[in-house]
Amino acid sequence: MLRPKTRSLIVILLAGIFLLALYNSDVLFMPKLLIFVFILGAAAVFNKLDDLVRNWFVFLAFVYLTDSLRGLIYYVICKLSLPVRVLYVLRGEQAIYGPTIPSVAIQRAVLAPGAAAGDFTVLQKFLTIIHGSHFVVFLLIGLVLWLRRSRFFRAYKASFYILFSMGLLGYLLVPTAPPWMASELFGLVPKLLHFNVALYNTAAPALTTSFNTNPIAAMPSLHAAFPMLCSLILWRLGRWKSLPFHLYTLLVFFMIIATGDHYTLDIAAGVLLAAVAYVLAFRLAKPETLAPASRTRTIALGCILFALGIGVGMFTRNGFRSAPEAFHYGAGPRFADIFAREADFGDNYGAQYYFGSYYLVHGDTSRALGYFEKARPLSRDFTERKNAEMRIKQCRGLLGK
Repeated sequence: MLRPKTRSLIVILLAGIFLLALYNSDVLFMPKLLIFVFILGAAAVFNKLDDLVRNWFVFLAFVYLTDSLRGLIYYVICKLSLPVRVLYVLRGEQAIYGPTIPSVAIQRAVLAPGAAAGDFTVLQKFLTIIHGSHFVVFLLIGLVLWLRRSRFFRAYKASFYILFSMGLLGYLLVPTAPPWMASELFGLVPKLLHFNVALYNTAAPALTTSFNTNPIAAMPSLHAAFPMLCSLILWRLGRWKSLPFHLYTLLVFFMIIATGDHYTLDIAAGVLLAAVAYVLAFRLAKPETLAPASRTRTIALGCILFALGIGVGMFTRNGFRSAPEAFHYGAGPRFADIFAREADFGDNYGAQYYFGSYYLVHGDTSRALGYFEKARPLSRDFTERKNAEMRIKQCRGLLGK
């Protein structure tokens, strides 16, 4: 008979091998699940392995499912040509700050001249690390609560259930382009370098596909909502003792503006969402009144959620790979407000190239050709002109001209 500690180590090792095997086999594509191995280790150290499945299994399965659903939402938006917005939040930002929005002002201050060529600054690398921490810090906070303040752990989980659900609903109902996309596609703001993604692609390319399954999931900012919700919970439990985490939350806000991932209005919406989730969870999920969950039901529900997450993830990933251009952010989504103001973008190379790309991937090649021909004389450099000419050649080839 194996001793409890030996059995715990075997469980942790097998779980780690299993998750890594799934990740490397391209079935599992959410690195935050690897934190499960760390949670297993902590459970073993604190002799709480018996409670691990009951307390964590469904929650982690739900988190994994929401990541898969995030990608599915983007797939559905592109497939059904649902309207995506660019202008409303940009105009709101400019109404507050003037023509130079905060992302542009910060990048001008922190970017080195050689950054575009890959010569990134220490600050940019640090901010990218902060960006990546978003995916695991909220789970680590949950781990601390589970180990040290377990009576609040159910309220913590309830708050994140609410937060994830409302955030996904927002991404479906109001899909919105982030600042870097408004800059890159349409030149609506000065050039923004999405340096965190560039650094991910350099250091760990697999990470990009893990978190970037929906590039138009900007409103509300869950990147802001996660640490904000944790800040509210920690303030409730520790007041000023939680000050270091509040500083981390402010650093995350600064980071997502600096990277061009979010407008300040996205952050405001994320903060509001976190506050709503916090109030609802701690009113509805009072820890004293909740009975422990059935182990059998917990395992069954967790397995169902994990299976759904893996199934949805495989479906959307296969869809993206079967027609990558149809789901590229510069061709797949229908930016409804840009289409509605087409006359205002007659001299905009990016808009004309986008219109052409959109119609090309949606099967209207003759119409696409007209937009690419409009884009060519509007090109601002050799690369833009070459891209337009390649598209023109592609369209003429498809039309037999």
